[in-house]
Amino acid sequence: MTLLTEMSEETLDSLIEKADDLFKKGKCCPIKCGGRNPRFCGAVEEGIKVASYAVHDGEEPPVSGWNGAGNIFFSGCSAKCVFCQNWPISQENNGKIYSIDEFAAHVIKLLAKKVHNINLVTSDHYLGKVLRAFKKIRSEIKVPIVYNCNGAQTEELFKIILQISDIFLFDVKYVTNEAPRELCAIKNYADVVRRCLDMLLEKNIPWVENDLGILQKGLIIRHLVLPNYIDNSLKTMEVLNEYKKRGLNFRIALMSQYFPAYKALENPKLNRQLHKEEYAQVAELADEFGFDGWIQDLEEEVNDETQD
Repeated sequence: MTLLTEMSEETLDSLIEKADDLFKKGKCCPIKCGGRNPRFCGAVEEGIKVASYAVHDGEEPPVSGWNGAGNIFFSGCSAKCVFCQNWPISQENNGKIYSIDEFAAHVIKLLAKKVHNINLVTSDHYLGKVLRAFKKIRSEIKVPIVYNCNGAQTEELFKIILQISDIFLFDVKYVTNEAPRELCAIKNYADVVRRCLDMLLEKNIPWVENDLGILQKGLIIRHLVLPNYIDNSLKTMEVLNEYKKRGLNFRIALMSQYFPAYKALENPKLNRQLHKEEYAQVAELADEFGFDGWIQDLEEEVNDETQD
């Protein structure tokens, strides 16, 4: 059973109403745009703008499995990180607008391909509409809902997210506000992500795989190591270790696949590949802290990325 299927219709209706209200008032994200049009994140007022619906095999092994994750890449993002690897979607807002019924039909198509989950990638600004679509097809959704996010959600929205998400692919990009002031539109990102981590600790989602090793419930915390921002990554490991000591149940995905893209090409700190020595410092600390999860092979992963 998933949170969505276990939920009463009355509860789901209440969550939809709350999410719609946050969107109307422009309080979906820490930017808190007030609902001005055009919106900072790129959200459209009518319908849901989606870049792609895809069977994705590039998530962590228990998420992608052998049939793939049912990824839905939503257009737009409020973080506006200068180095975003998916900038055509997040920054340029590429995509197509779908009605709620059309969106629901595409979810059904993904489910027909036997995906292991429905993976919502950066859906904060469309959450109310997504839940309206899910309500129409709830009896068809037998797989977990994955919330794949940048880690900076308002407390009001995150309360809703926690009630509908079985699995989190949760970014922790920065844990002090020095780096986001340079790299991100959410200048107080560190304060916001720590509040979300506190809420995740309070919820403390158990790690549950089925008999075949496919994740049904759990928290994966992702961190992308950036060149010349190794202190930020080391501090991130220290903060995550503090949460581990407090009892937070998570697996880590320490990512080395950075490549300079978008505005990073013009940034003297970011306009190069990650050096394996930089990644090694962070990986060694993660290993010292005994984190379970996925730490990439330096020789293969970082060198392969450098050759691309």
